[in-house]
Formats: sequence, C-alpha cells, structure tokens
Amino acid sequence: MSLLTSVEITEPIFLRNLVIFPINSNAENGFNPVTIDEILKSDAGYFSELDTPDINEIIFENKGDIPVLILDGEEITGSLQNRIIAQSNLVEANSSKNIPVICVEEGRWDEIGGFRTGYCSYPQLRSILAKSLHKKTNTQQTVWNELNRKLAVTKTISTTSSMHDIYNNLEEEILRYVEDFKSINHNTIGFIGAAGNRILGCDIFQNSNIYRKFETKLIRSYALDAIEYQKKRGNQPDVKNYLTSILNTLRKKGVKKRNSNVEIKGNGYLGQALLYQDEIIHLSAFPG
Repeated sequence: MSLLTSVEITEPIFLRNLVIFPINSNAENGFNPVTIDEILKSDAGYFSELDTPDINEIIFENKGDIPVLILDGEEITGSLQNRIIAQSNLVEANSSKNIPVICVEEGRWDEIGGFRTGYCSYPQLRSILAKSLHKKTNTQQTVWNELNRKLAVTKTISTTSSMHDIYNNLEEEILRYVEDFKSINHNTIGFIGAAGNRILGCDIFQNSNIYRKFETKLIRSYALDAIEYQKKRGNQPDVKNYLTSILNTLRKKGVKKRNSNVEIKGNGYLGQALLYQDEIIHLSAFPG
C-alpha cells in the first residue's frame, strides 16, 4: 500500500490559530472517485430514506459511471432530519448502498424535501464516530450531547439543535480562517490539523486528486474546532510522531480485505481507514 511507504509532513500553514501540517506523497493519481457534492449537482446520484425511515440509515443510489467517495462526518441535510455519515464509504458505479448515519438535528422529524449536501462535521464530533467503532456506546445520544455543548459555547440559537445552524452562525468567523488560503501544493494528500498544543485530527487520501476535492470542506470543519481554542497557547504538538504511530498501527494490522473499513487504535488516537482494491482511499484519526 503506497500510503504506508511514501508520505512525509512538510512545512506548516498558519490560518490564524489553526495550524495545518500538509502530508505529501508522490502517489500516482490514477483513482479519482467523485464526491457527493459533485454527483448530487449532476443529478447522477441521490440519497433517500428507507421505505420505513430509520434515524440511523439512509440509501445512496449511484447512477453514474464512477464510484462515489463519502467521508465519515459529511453532512446530508433535508428530508426528515439532517444526518452525518457514520463511516467512510465507497459506492460503486451504477449501484446502491445502505449508508449508516447519525442524526445531527435532534429536534426535527418532519419532511422538508429531498436530501442535499451540507458541511463536514468538526473533528471533535467525528472523534465520537471513531470511538463508536471500538466500543459499544450510545453514539446517537453522545452526538446530541456534544452538539448541545457546541451550541452553548458558540452561543448558537437553534430550534432543532442543528449542527448546520452552528456553521451558519459562525460563517463569518470561519471565512476569516480561509480568506487568504490557497490550495496546498499538488503533492499534498492530506493534513494534520492542530490548534494551540492540541492535535485536532487528520485526514489522508490515496492521492492528491482526491484530496483536493475535499480540501476546502475539511479545512472549514477544522476551523470550526479551532475557534474554540483561540485563547489556548502552547508548544506545537508532535505531529510527526502522531503520523508515524498511525501508519505503524496500520502496518501491524496487516490489512488485507480488498474493500472494507478498518478500525485503527493507538496511543492517544482512534480512527478508520477505507480500503478499495487493496489501497487505502481515505484515512481519518482523532484524539481519543
């Protein structure tokens, strides 16, 4: 697997108190799935409720000729309530798949039209999804509790306790983080995000083409967490050791399933890796 052998961290990028540590690789850009933003815009795919709607499961229909990559934490808005994707998925061309989801709008179960794409969950919320892969817990209630905490600290008023409302409320503040940002160089396949002396998490992709499709959405989500740590100060965390530990964990697991989600756990982090045709397509890990 190329991701386990050819990556390096390059010079950090400072976006206010959010520090982005780019991860570079010379991996070939052969595989190039589309995103849910792209396929919904083209009307070549859509989400729908089950025949008997379920808070924790929806269906994705890919009518296109290219696989669709969906990340853990991506938000799907509308229909009966807003949800986020519970773990990364790859939906093959011309196929449908049941997708595990978590509600991020506790106060609504009322049809308002078809599903649309939204934001990507902030790292602290995605860390809850990662933890749920490793031990049995009431993930839905834990997510609702975290959203209520975030609503309080961001002074967001939401009649339905919606994550989407938090992003909308802080839109101007998030824009201040990314207003001078330009895409990281073409060899970048992911990054580790930090604020103060705290690692927020990391997202890594098989190649730079895939990474660039998600870059802006992900950096905005990391900025939402960084807002909470604006007054925190400290030495930069040891991101090189963090990345090395994650990659070593994957090597030790000896992952062999061609198409699967692999849980990863190490000293101070939890996460998952999505495999497709023996390659890691997407990896995410968060403190835990």
